[in-house]
Amino acid sequence: MLAHPPVADANSPSAQASRIAGAFVGIAAAYAISRHLAFLPSTLFSSLVLAATSTVIGRNHSPLRWWALLGTTCGAVLGSAVMLAEKLQQSEPQGDLATRALLLGCLALAGCVAGHSLSRDAAGESARHPRDLLRSASALTTGIFAVLVTFTFLHSGLDTARTFSSRLSTSLTILVATLTIPGWLTHLLNRAPPKGPGRRP
Repeated sequence: MLAHPPVADANSPSAQASRIAGAFVGIAAAYAISRHLAFLPSTLFSSLVLAATSTVIGRNHSPLRWWALLGTTCGAVLGSAVMLAEKLQQSEPQGDLATRALLLGCLALAGCVAGHSLSRDAAGESARHPRDLLRSASALTTGIFAVLVTFTFLHSGLDTARTFSSRLSTSLTILVATLTIPGWLTHLLNRAPPKGPGRRP
């Protein structure tokens, strides 16, 4: 089940329609932009999108805006994953080390910003735990992944779809790990209780 934004009636038909519309618009716009940028600009775009959306998504109570922000993040990451898959296919195994390091550095920094922002939101009035957002993002990303592989199969056949799926899965694993590990560590550090002379250990 997808986690829902904090609204009064999250299961009403209007809220369901808003979630679908918001996610679709966000995914389509961000994927189109990140997919058609060059490799490094696409990575920078995804990093900026993730950092920006994480700072405001916890304060949004509208299903349309909440899912639009989440869809934008997922679409940007998927677009960058496609670009990374193509880049890894074209480059030599030992080449582009600096480019790959810059890629990981940008995404790790964005993950830290997101972890800090989600920690702040978890401690606020809405008290939404980051795993709720991660659960929704994971489900949405899996759905987009399946759609991309299916369209590749329709367009180019099974062998091409199988190759595309393998490469996209690898690049997506790299991106998600680079984002979530620093982000979760930052969240844990921010949630640690402060130590002082007046507090018990």
